[in-house]
Amino acid sequence: MILHDSIKNPIQTPVLFLIFNRPDYTKQVFEQIKKARPVRLFIAADGPRQNNIADIQNCARAREIVTQIDWDCDVKLLFRDQNIGCGLGVSSAITWFFDHVEYGIILEDDCVPDVSFFGYAAELLERYKEEPRVMMITGTNCLFNQVKRDQSYFFSRFYPIWGWATWKRAWRLYDFEISSWNATQVSELDDFFKNKTIVTFWKNYFDRIQQKQIDTWDIQWAYACIMQKAFTVVPINNLISNIGYVGVHANGIKSYMHDIPTVSIEKKLTHPLEINIDTALDRQIYIGVRVLRERSIAEIMRDVVRPTYKYFKKIIEKRIGA
Repeated sequence: MILHDSIKNPIQTPVLFLIFNRPDYTKQVFEQIKKARPVRLFIAADGPRQNNIADIQNCARAREIVTQIDWDCDVKLLFRDQNIGCGLGVSSAITWFFDHVEYGIILEDDCVPDVSFFGYAAELLERYKEEPRVMMITGTNCLFNQVKRDQSYFFSRFYPIWGWATWKRAWRLYDFEISSWNATQVSELDDFFKNKTIVTFWKNYFDRIQQKQIDTWDIQWAYACIMQKAFTVVPINNLISNIGYVGVHANGIKSYMHDIPTVSIEKKLTHPLEINIDTALDRQIYIGVRVLRERSIAEIMRDVVRPTYKYFKKIIEKRIGA
Protein backbone atom coordinates (compact mmCIF):
# COMPACT_ATOMS: atom_id res chain seq x y z
CA MET A 1 0.00 0.00 0.00
CA ILE A 2 1.54 3.27 -1.15
CA LEU A 3 -1.14 5.68 0.06
CA HIS A 4 0.47 7.88 2.63
CA ASP A 5 0.02 10.24 5.51
CA SER A 6 1.11 13.54 3.97
CA ILE A 7 2.64 14.73 7.26
CA LYS A 8 4.60 11.66 8.38
CA ASN A 9 5.53 10.08 5.07
CA PRO A 10 6.64 12.29 2.15
CA ILE A 11 5.47 11.04 -1.23
CA GLN A 12 8.15 9.08 -3.06
CA THR A 13 6.65 9.57 -6.53
CA PRO A 14 8.31 12.34 -8.59
CA VAL A 15 6.17 15.42 -9.18
CA LEU A 16 6.35 17.88 -12.08
CA PHE A 17 4.88 21.33 -11.42
CA LEU A 18 4.22 23.50 -14.49
CA ILE A 19 3.96 27.25 -13.93
CA PHE A 20 3.89 30.47 -15.95
CA ASN A 21 2.49 33.89 -15.03
CA ARG A 22 -0.25 33.28 -12.45
CA PRO A 23 1.37 33.62 -9.01
CA ASP A 24 -1.93 33.54 -7.10
CA TYR A 25 -2.93 30.25 -8.70
CA THR A 26 0.61 28.93 -8.34
CA LYS A 27 0.55 29.55 -4.61
CA GLN A 28 -2.70 27.61 -4.12
CA VAL A 29 -1.40 24.53 -5.92
CA PHE A 30 2.02 24.74 -4.30
CA GLU A 31 0.46 24.76 -0.84
CA GLN A 32 -1.02 21.34 -1.61
CA ILE A 33 2.27 20.06 -3.01
CA LYS A 34 3.92 21.16 0.24
CA LYS A 35 1.52 18.96 2.20
CA ALA A 36 2.59 15.91 0.15
CA ARG A 37 6.29 16.83 0.46
CA PRO A 38 7.52 14.92 -2.60
CA VAL A 39 11.12 13.79 -2.30
CA ARG A 40 11.71 14.61 -5.98
CA LEU A 41 10.23 17.82 -7.36
CA PHE A 42 10.62 19.13 -10.90
CA ILE A 43 9.47 22.68 -11.66
CA ALA A 44 9.19 24.01 -15.22
CA ALA A 45 8.35 27.61 -16.07
CA ASP A 46 7.83 29.14 -19.50
CA GLY A 47 9.38 32.57 -20.01
CA PRO A 48 7.51 35.88 -20.21
CA ARG A 49 6.08 36.91 -23.55
CA GLN A 50 8.09 39.50 -25.45
CA ASN A 51 7.60 43.11 -24.35
CA ASN A 52 4.99 42.08 -21.78
CA ILE A 53 5.80 43.92 -18.56
CA ALA A 54 3.03 42.17 -16.61
CA ASP A 55 4.43 38.78 -17.65
CA ILE A 56 7.92 39.72 -16.48
CA GLN A 57 6.60 40.66 -13.06
CA ASN A 58 4.16 37.78 -12.66
CA CYS A 59 6.57 35.12 -13.92
CA ALA A 60 9.12 36.34 -11.39
CA ARG A 61 6.56 36.21 -8.58
CA ALA A 62 5.47 32.69 -9.51
CA ARG A 63 9.07 31.47 -9.58
CA GLU A 64 9.75 33.02 -6.20
CA ILE A 65 6.81 31.12 -4.69
CA VAL A 66 7.90 27.70 -5.91
CA THR A 67 11.48 28.10 -4.72
CA GLN A 68 10.31 28.42 -1.11
CA ILE A 69 10.77 24.74 -0.34
CA ASP A 70 10.77 23.93 3.38
CA TRP A 71 11.17 20.14 3.29
CA ASP A 72 13.98 17.76 2.35
CA CYS A 73 13.66 17.49 -1.42
CA ASP A 74 15.70 16.91 -4.57
CA VAL A 75 14.70 19.81 -6.84
CA LYS A 76 15.30 20.30 -10.54
CA LEU A 77 14.36 23.55 -12.30
CA LEU A 78 13.64 24.37 -15.94
CA PHE A 79 13.15 28.15 -15.95
CA ARG A 80 13.07 29.48 -19.50
CA ASP A 81 14.17 33.01 -20.34
CA GLN A 82 11.95 33.28 -23.40
CA ASN A 83 8.36 32.26 -24.03
CA ILE A 84 7.83 29.24 -26.28
CA GLY A 85 4.06 29.01 -25.87
CA CYS A 86 1.53 26.72 -24.28
CA GLY A 87 1.92 23.78 -26.65
CA LEU A 88 5.68 23.40 -26.78
CA GLY A 89 6.16 24.89 -23.33
CA VAL A 90 4.20 22.17 -21.57
CA SER A 91 5.01 19.21 -23.82
CA SER A 92 8.77 19.85 -23.83
CA ALA A 93 8.70 20.23 -20.04
CA ILE A 94 7.03 16.83 -19.71
CA THR A 95 9.65 15.34 -22.03
CA TRP A 96 12.34 16.91 -19.82
CA PHE A 97 10.65 15.34 -16.78
CA PHE A 98 10.71 11.87 -18.34
CA ASP A 99 14.32 12.29 -19.33
CA HIS A 100 14.95 11.93 -15.57
CA VAL A 101 12.21 9.62 -14.26
CA GLU A 102 10.30 6.47 -15.24
CA TYR A 103 6.92 7.68 -13.96
CA GLY A 104 5.46 10.68 -12.21
CA ILE A 105 2.66 13.08 -11.28
CA ILE A 106 2.03 16.21 -13.37
CA LEU A 107 0.29 19.34 -12.08
CA GLU A 108 -0.32 22.66 -13.79
CA ASP A 109 -0.59 25.92 -11.89
CA ASP A 110 -4.41 26.03 -11.96
CA CYS A 111 -5.10 22.44 -10.87
CA VAL A 112 -5.53 22.34 -7.09
CA PRO A 113 -5.27 18.74 -5.85
CA ASP A 114 -6.84 17.18 -2.81
CA VAL A 115 -3.89 15.81 -0.83
CA SER A 116 -5.21 12.25 -1.25
CA PHE A 117 -4.62 12.59 -5.01
CA PHE A 118 -0.87 12.05 -4.52
CA GLY A 119 -1.26 8.68 -2.84
CA TYR A 120 -3.98 7.57 -5.22
CA ALA A 121 -1.75 8.37 -8.22
CA ALA A 122 1.30 6.78 -6.63
CA GLU A 123 -0.45 3.49 -5.94
CA LEU A 124 -1.96 3.23 -9.40
CA LEU A 125 1.30 4.16 -11.13
CA GLU A 126 2.78 1.11 -9.48
CA ARG A 127 -0.22 -1.15 -10.10
CA TYR A 128 -0.47 -0.46 -13.85
CA LYS A 129 3.16 0.22 -14.70
CA GLU A 130 3.37 -2.83 -17.00
CA GLU A 131 -0.16 -2.57 -18.40
CA PRO A 132 -0.18 -1.16 -21.97
CA ARG A 133 -3.95 -0.75 -21.96
CA VAL A 134 -3.59 1.98 -19.31
CA MET A 135 -1.66 5.08 -20.39
CA MET A 136 -2.62 7.61 -17.74
CA ILE A 137 -4.18 8.22 -14.34
CA THR A 138 -6.26 11.35 -13.90
CA GLY A 139 -7.45 13.11 -10.77
CA THR A 140 -10.30 14.87 -12.56
CA ASN A 141 -13.84 13.56 -12.49
CA CYS A 142 -16.25 16.12 -13.98
CA LEU A 143 -19.39 14.23 -12.94
CA PHE A 144 -19.89 16.33 -9.80
CA ASN A 145 -19.14 13.57 -7.28
CA GLN A 146 -22.39 11.81 -8.16
CA VAL A 147 -21.00 8.50 -9.40
CA LYS A 148 -22.19 5.46 -7.48
CA ARG A 149 -19.82 2.53 -7.82
CA ASP A 150 -18.29 0.06 -5.35
CA GLN A 151 -14.79 0.60 -6.77
CA SER A 152 -12.49 3.56 -6.09
CA TYR A 153 -12.04 4.32 -9.79
CA PHE A 154 -13.13 3.31 -13.27
CA PHE A 155 -11.65 3.17 -16.78
CA SER A 156 -12.42 5.70 -19.49
CA ARG A 157 -11.60 6.49 -23.13
CA PHE A 158 -11.04 10.17 -22.33
CA TYR A 159 -7.91 11.82 -21.13
CA PRO A 160 -8.34 14.73 -18.66
CA ILE A 161 -4.99 16.38 -17.91
CA TRP A 162 -6.14 18.51 -14.97
CA GLY A 163 -3.90 16.76 -12.46
CA TRP A 164 -2.65 13.44 -13.83
CA ALA A 165 0.13 10.89 -13.88
CA THR A 166 1.80 8.63 -16.41
CA TRP A 167 4.90 6.65 -17.31
CA LYS A 168 7.87 7.22 -19.59
CA ARG A 169 6.79 4.13 -21.55
CA ALA A 170 3.53 5.97 -22.41
CA TRP A 171 4.94 9.45 -23.00
CA ARG A 172 7.49 8.15 -25.53
CA LEU A 173 4.52 7.59 -27.85
CA TYR A 174 3.74 11.33 -27.84
CA ASP A 175 4.10 13.26 -31.11
CA PHE A 176 3.50 17.00 -30.92
CA GLU A 177 2.83 17.19 -34.67
CA ILE A 178 0.65 14.03 -34.73
CA SER A 179 2.40 13.43 -38.05
CA SER A 180 0.81 10.01 -38.55
CA TRP A 181 -2.77 11.36 -38.56
CA ASN A 182 -4.67 11.06 -41.84
CA ALA A 183 -8.21 10.51 -43.04
CA THR A 184 -7.82 6.74 -43.25
CA GLN A 185 -7.51 6.57 -39.47
CA VAL A 186 -11.11 7.61 -38.95
CA SER A 187 -11.94 3.91 -39.15
CA GLU A 188 -9.68 3.35 -36.12
CA LEU A 189 -11.63 5.98 -34.22
CA ASP A 190 -14.88 4.30 -35.25
CA ASP A 191 -13.59 0.97 -34.01
CA PHE A 192 -12.45 2.39 -30.67
CA PHE A 193 -15.39 4.64 -29.76
CA LYS A 194 -18.27 3.12 -31.73
CA ASN A 195 -19.97 6.51 -31.60
CA LYS A 196 -20.03 8.81 -34.61
CA THR A 197 -20.48 11.99 -32.58
CA ILE A 198 -17.38 11.26 -30.50
CA VAL A 199 -15.41 10.30 -33.62
CA THR A 200 -16.33 13.61 -35.24
CA PHE A 201 -15.31 15.47 -32.10
CA TRP A 202 -11.80 13.99 -32.12
CA LYS A 203 -11.37 14.09 -35.90
CA ASN A 204 -12.05 17.83 -35.91
CA TYR A 205 -9.45 18.43 -33.23
CA PHE A 206 -6.81 16.25 -34.86
CA ASP A 207 -7.33 18.06 -38.16
CA ARG A 208 -6.98 21.45 -36.45
CA ILE A 209 -3.76 20.36 -34.73
CA GLN A 210 -2.21 19.28 -38.02
CA GLN A 211 -3.28 22.58 -39.57
CA LYS A 212 -1.65 24.44 -36.64
CA GLN A 213 -4.88 26.18 -35.73
CA ILE A 214 -4.49 25.55 -31.98
CA ASP A 215 -1.51 26.11 -29.71
CA THR A 216 -1.95 23.26 -27.28
CA TRP A 217 -0.42 19.93 -26.29
CA ASP A 218 -3.18 17.86 -24.68
CA ILE A 219 -5.04 16.97 -27.88
CA GLN A 220 -1.82 15.36 -29.10
CA TRP A 221 -1.63 13.37 -25.87
CA ALA A 222 -5.19 12.16 -26.37
CA TYR A 223 -4.21 11.18 -29.92
CA ALA A 224 -1.33 9.05 -28.62
CA CYS A 225 -3.65 7.28 -26.20
CA ILE A 226 -6.44 6.76 -28.71
CA MET A 227 -4.12 5.33 -31.37
CA GLN A 228 -2.96 2.77 -28.79
CA LYS A 229 -6.60 2.07 -27.81
CA ALA A 230 -5.52 2.83 -24.26
CA PHE A 231 -7.56 3.84 -21.23
CA THR A 232 -7.47 6.40 -18.44
CA VAL A 233 -7.98 5.63 -14.76
CA VAL A 234 -10.60 8.06 -13.37
CA PRO A 235 -11.32 8.41 -9.62
CA ILE A 236 -14.86 7.77 -8.44
CA ASN A 237 -14.96 11.31 -7.02
CA ASN A 238 -13.18 14.45 -8.15
CA LEU A 239 -9.66 14.96 -6.73
CA ILE A 240 -8.67 18.10 -8.67
CA SER A 241 -10.35 21.50 -8.63
CA ASN A 242 -9.53 23.54 -11.73
CA ILE A 243 -9.45 27.24 -10.87
CA GLY A 244 -8.02 28.37 -14.22
CA TYR A 245 -10.70 30.52 -15.76
CA VAL A 246 -8.10 33.24 -16.35
CA GLY A 247 -5.16 32.40 -18.61
CA VAL A 248 -3.92 31.62 -22.11
CA HIS A 249 -6.89 29.42 -23.06
CA ALA A 250 -9.45 31.02 -20.73
CA ASN A 251 -11.67 34.04 -21.15
CA GLY A 252 -12.23 34.99 -17.53
CA ILE A 253 -15.63 33.27 -17.44
CA LYS A 254 -16.15 30.15 -15.35
CA SER A 255 -17.43 27.07 -17.09
CA TYR A 256 -19.47 24.54 -15.15
CA MET A 257 -16.32 22.40 -14.91
CA HIS A 258 -14.35 24.99 -12.98
CA ASP A 259 -14.18 24.83 -9.19
CA ILE A 260 -15.79 21.39 -8.92
CA PRO A 261 -15.37 20.43 -5.22
CA THR A 262 -12.91 17.68 -4.36
CA VAL A 263 -13.71 14.67 -2.21
CA SER A 264 -10.83 12.79 -0.56
CA ILE A 265 -10.41 9.23 -1.73
CA GLU A 266 -10.26 6.35 0.73
CA LYS A 267 -6.76 5.40 1.84
CA LYS A 268 -7.47 1.77 0.91
CA LEU A 269 -8.37 1.66 -2.76
CA THR A 270 -10.95 -0.83 -4.02
CA HIS A 271 -9.84 -1.96 -7.47
CA PRO A 272 -12.07 -3.02 -10.39
CA LEU A 273 -11.84 -6.72 -11.13
CA GLU A 274 -11.23 -6.14 -14.85
CA ILE A 275 -9.93 -3.40 -17.14
CA ASN A 276 -13.18 -2.56 -18.91
CA ILE A 277 -14.77 0.70 -20.01
CA ASP A 278 -17.83 1.96 -18.14
CA THR A 279 -19.73 3.05 -21.25
CA ALA A 280 -22.44 5.01 -19.42
CA LEU A 281 -19.93 7.12 -17.50
CA ASP A 282 -17.79 7.56 -20.60
CA ARG A 283 -20.70 9.16 -22.43
CA GLN A 284 -21.36 11.58 -19.59
CA ILE A 285 -17.69 12.59 -19.43
CA TYR A 286 -17.69 13.17 -23.18
CA ILE A 287 -20.62 15.57 -22.90
CA GLY A 288 -18.74 17.51 -20.22
CA VAL A 289 -15.55 17.71 -22.25
CA ARG A 290 -17.43 18.74 -25.37
CA VAL A 291 -19.28 21.56 -23.61
CA LEU A 292 -16.06 22.79 -22.03
CA ARG A 293 -14.06 22.81 -25.28
CA GLU A 294 -16.68 24.09 -27.71
CA ARG A 295 -18.42 26.57 -25.39
CA SER A 296 -21.03 27.32 -28.03
CA ILE A 297 -24.74 27.72 -27.39
CA ALA A 298 -25.51 25.41 -30.29
CA GLU A 299 -23.43 22.57 -28.85
CA ILE A 300 -24.82 23.02 -25.35
CA MET A 301 -28.36 22.98 -26.72
CA ARG A 302 -27.71 19.81 -28.68
CA ASP A 303 -25.87 17.82 -26.00
CA VAL A 304 -27.47 19.01 -22.78
CA VAL A 305 -30.63 21.07 -23.14
CA ARG A 306 -32.33 19.12 -25.91
CA PRO A 307 -32.07 15.66 -24.27
CA THR A 308 -33.45 17.19 -21.05
CA TYR A 309 -36.29 18.78 -22.99
CA LYS A 310 -37.15 15.43 -24.63
CA TYR A 311 -37.14 13.73 -21.22
CA PHE A 312 -39.59 16.18 -19.71
CA LYS A 313 -41.68 16.19 -22.88
CA LYS A 314 -42.19 12.44 -22.50
CA ILE A 315 -43.24 12.86 -18.89
CA ILE A 316 -45.72 15.59 -19.78
CA GLU A 317 -47.15 13.58 -22.68
CA LYS A 318 -47.60 10.56 -20.42
CA ARG A 319 -49.37 12.59 -17.73
CA ILE A 320 -51.86 14.20 -20.11
CA GLY A 321 -52.32 11.06 -22.17
CA ALA A 322 -50.97 12.55 -25.38
